[in-house]
This record gives sequence, C-alpha cells and structure tokens, in this order.
Amino acid sequence: MKVNTVISALLLLFLMNCASTNEVIYDYNMDVDFNQYDTFVLCMDDFFVEHDNHPKLDSEETRQIIGDAVEKEMELTGHRTNVFDPQLQAGFRILISEQTAQFQNCEHSKDLEYWENCTIHQKTYEEETLVVYVADFKSNIVLWHASVMCNLNQPKKQLKPYITRLVKDLFETYPKTQVQKNPDDDKIF
Repeated sequence: MKVNTVISALLLLFLMNCASTNEVIYDYNMDVDFNQYDTFVLCMDDFFVEHDNHPKLDSEETRQIIGDAVEKEMELTGHRTNVFDPQLQAGFRILISEQTAQFQNCEHSKDLEYWENCTIHQKTYEEETLVVYVADFKSNIVLWHASVMCNLNQPKKQLKPYITRLVKDLFETYPKTQVQKNPDDDKIF
C-alpha cells in the first residue's frame, strides 16, 4: 500500500511538472522588416473544423474564439484589417495527436516480500498544440509562426480567457516593433 502511495505521488508530481513546461516555440524570417506591413486579413479557411472526431477540442466556437484573439493581437501590433488590399494573412492551426502511455502497477506482498502482482495499464490521451502564423499575402510565404502545447478541453466559461491568454503569449514573440503614435498626426495644419 505504501509503495502505491509513493508511486502515485511521484506520478502526480511528474504530470504536474510536465504541465508547467509548456513554452512558446517560435520562428520568423529575420530578413523581413515586419514594420513595413500595415494591413492584414484573417485566413477564413482556418475557421472550418478539421478534427470532427474531437468535438471537445475542435469546434466552431473554439475556432471563432481563437480567430477573434488573433485579430485583436494583430491590431495591438499596429496592423489594420483590410480585406481589399491586405499585405499579410494571419491564421492559426489546431494540431491534435493521440499519445499512449504505459503505467506499471505492482502490488507488494507484505508476508512474502516479493512482488505479488504486476499489471501494465495503457492510457491514451490527446495532445493539443495551438499554432499561430502570419504570412505574406501575395507570396503566401509564412513570415512568423509560434506554437504552444495547450488543453482546449476547458469549461465554456474558462475557454475564452484561456485562449485569449495563449494567443497573447504567442504574440509576445511577434517581431514587429511597437511604434508609438506621433502626436502631430492628429493636428490639422
């Protein structure tokens, strides 16, 4: 019994440690001056559900929340939405993979001092990754992308704030310099 408690505690610690290591991974074209771009459009294809077999992870509602968050972050970086003449296209992907882990559960016999019973349990779980990208609209070449492992199986009330925070974390790696508005721009001469 003591061994099971110790194993359970170690497993819980391991899982908690894994959950806290989700870091943003990103890459961008260092030859591109992101300050030269002013306008963008969202990729409408990214709003269509791809993973019908995972409705708790990939739904129209989830995709709309992600799209809204991407649009907000693009605007906060100084880009304006322009569907008639966009320079950039912003979008996202939800990647889902199934992982199988094996756990060994052994029961120790107190009387005979040997492992009385050992069984192997398999647990299959989904692993989600959220990817956000920005591409040159004309050439369709991705200029920047960032990703983070996530858990989109959130209660409805927590889903929007969770996604908003994820997308904000991803956009912290976006290489456009924040340009302050010139106060003379509002003056009439």
